[in-house]
Amino acid sequence: MPSRRSLLRSGAVAAAAGLAGCSALADDDPVPLADATPGPDDWPTDGYDQRNSRYNAGASPPASEPTPRWSREFLFCHDPVVRGTRVVLNTGTEDREYTVGLRATDGETAWRSDSEPWGYPTPTLGAKRAYVTGPDCAFGVDLATGAETWRGDPCEGANTASGTVADGRLYLEYGGYFSALDATGKRRWATSHEARATPAIVGDTAYVATAFAVAALDLTATAREWPWQDPDGDTPAHADRQAARTWQEPPDSSLVGPRYYHSPAVSDSLVFATATRDDRAGGALRALGRSTGEERWSVASPPDRDPGEERREAPDPVSEPVPPVVTDDLVVTGLGDRQVLALDHGGEIQWARSLDHSVTELAGAGDTVLAVTHDRSIERTGAGHGGMVALGLESGSRRWSLGFDDHVSGLAVAGGSVYATVVADRQADGDVVAERLVALS
Repeated sequence: MPSRRSLLRSGAVAAAAGLAGCSALADDDPVPLADATPGPDDWPTDGYDQRNSRYNAGASPPASEPTPRWSREFLFCHDPVVRGTRVVLNTGTEDREYTVGLRATDGETAWRSDSEPWGYPTPTLGAKRAYVTGPDCAFGVDLATGAETWRGDPCEGANTASGTVADGRLYLEYGGYFSALDATGKRRWATSHEARATPAIVGDTAYVATAFAVAALDLTATAREWPWQDPDGDTPAHADRQAARTWQEPPDSSLVGPRYYHSPAVSDSLVFATATRDDRAGGALRALGRSTGEERWSVASPPDRDPGEERREAPDPVSEPVPPVVTDDLVVTGLGDRQVLALDHGGEIQWARSLDHSVTELAGAGDTVLAVTHDRSIERTGAGHGGMVALGLESGSRRWSLGFDDHVSGLAVAGGSVYATVVADRQADGDVVAERLVALS
């Protein structure tokens, strides 16, 4: 039986076909991607799942201070992602970049891609492939062998954001358009909206962020191709901004105001977005209604004050807020200061935990929240004072902590292991010349 989305799209196509002067993007015989729902042994995207919850409920992270199970050193290694027995990341040599698949058991190389990724964006792991953005196309490599088995069709450049696999499609900004690609690589839908990496996809809606706003996009909006557009050119059939937009917050993008540098996370009724202040450190976590985008509540650092209200005690923010961890009843955030803050979905604070250094990344797994920390008195161009702290999800109690000789990033939790990237060596001027991927258990 066709899905609701297929029926809606078919209806949109039929309606558009009757309009003079334009044609709709065809949806004949679409080929879906295999289901990529993550399990306890996976961390397949930066946000863990298609809702960007950053929470692996079935994983079992170390209950006490872990030790390295294995480590691998690279010239550089971007954030790792995990699918079962395979750890995948972008890395390279001085001559070229490539995507590498490592065995999760011992860190040994299983394969190295011939196709070249484009810089920092993290691969997105489907059920059978790693989908990677490149300078002139997006490509997919087999997780078992590393052989290229998929390419965007047609190939288009300017691919700088990783995607999300949901409902049989790969959703990402592709060739300058937010797009849905199928198992043959063909674009099945597109809109002229921008979207940062790993958009959240729930049902017929994509929740995306740009630098200036958070928006909900209708994935059933009619995509049109106008007769004067070259069918062989770079402009695909697409839904325009107004047609595709369900809501946007703020309604009008502005060069003045908060910035949204991370894709939002989505619960059953709310959209959680971290906003960075445009004039100083710190920011806010905003909870928006899924259907309207209306703000339900927010929490900020430094705390917002009513006129005449005295300043409340809180760490001074020195950094930017990070993407939150979202469970069925909690949202856990760091707002650019030295606190991890847990709130219920109604915005009531359940616990707050102060740490020695500022929080730069969060990930949740089982009954634990992991926080990456960084001493902001030492810039990222200088060594020292990276850390990782494990807190109890329900109470915020400290379970264990680890210190590193340099900065840490790229947190992923799969099965009983924690994967992270650690700076291993620097030149005298502070430039990083080696990074190490560590598997902790």
